[in-house]
Formats: sequence, C-alpha cells, structure tokens
Amino acid sequence: MRNADLRQRLLRAAEQEIASCGLAKASLRAIARRVGVSHQATAHHFDDRAGLFTALAVEGFDLLLDRTRAAVADLPAEGGQQVVASAVAYVEFAASRPTMFDVMFRPELLHADDPRLGAARLEHRVLMRELVGTAQATGWAASVPTEELATVGWAAVHGLAVLQRDAQLTAVPSGEVDPARLVAQVGRALDALG
Repeated sequence: MRNADLRQRLLRAAEQEIASCGLAKASLRAIARRVGVSHQATAHHFDDRAGLFTALAVEGFDLLLDRTRAAVADLPAEGGQQVVASAVAYVEFAASRPTMFDVMFRPELLHADDPRLGAARLEHRVLMRELVGTAQATGWAASVPTEELATVGWAAVHGLAVLQRDAQLTAVPSGEVDPARLVAQVGRALDALG
C-alpha cells in the first residue's frame, strides 16, 4: 500500500469512526483498526489524533472552497446571486459531509497553529468577503459594511447548516426550508438596517 493511499484511507476511516462513536471517543487505535494497520502506522502520517483531525479539517475547507467556487462560477454578482449560491453550497456541504464539517469547526480538537489549517481558513474567509464585496458593488446590501455583512451572513448560514444537519428545521411549522430564500432574506434585512 502506498503512503498516499494509507493517508487517505486513514482520513476516510476517521470520518467513519467519528460518525460511528462521536468525536470524543474516536481514537487513533480504532481508526487504524478500521484500516487494518497497526496504531504505529498512523505515526507515519499524523503525529497524533489532533494531527489527523487537522488534516481532515484542511481537506474539508479545500472541498468547501471547491464546491463554493463551482457554485458561483457561472452566476452574476447582481442581486447577491453568488452570495446566495455560496451559502447554499455551504449548507449542502454540511449536510453531505457532516462529520468533516463538525471537525472543521472544533478548534479544541485541532492543531490551531497548523499553517495549512490557517491558510485554508483564511482562503475561505477571503472568498466570502470577495463574494459579498462584489455583490455590494452591484447594489446588493450596499449600505452594510462588507466585513460586517460577511460575518453576519456566515453566522446565519453556519447556524442554518447546523440546524438543518441536526434535523431541527423539520419542526418548523412553515414546512420545507429553502436555504437560498433564507440567505436572500438575511441580505435584505441587513441592508434595511444599514
């Protein structure tokens, strides 16, 4: 087995182990067992559990960036269309990769000083600010400072993603929740406040 293959197999096994028993109980030994290698074999790729989780978080941010870029690629910035599409991509990513999504936003489980993680987080943040700023240049929510709108928008979308992932939105009496509509409403509400 090649080293790159083993590294990927360990990352996928980590997702499976976390999904099976939770973040707190997922151990390197159990992850190695899922792959069929010794606990020591994980040390060739990850210093410790936090190192493996950090690599999983970096991979998550990279995937989220790819999905976001693909979602906005052919859309105009007018009316916040790219912002809304990026928000929908975020919610869909959280739903499709819930374990990875959880790990990405659990700093106590990661090596917070890892330069790859810092770069991946920053790249995601810069993309969000750019999408919001470009939409604002066309008049969408233009009265709200870009940094504030990006932060509040992210908070709203992240909350929506977590609520949807945790099946909390099924209790909403209004029926099916449309993330694109909700994100557009956030932009309009913030614009009205500005």
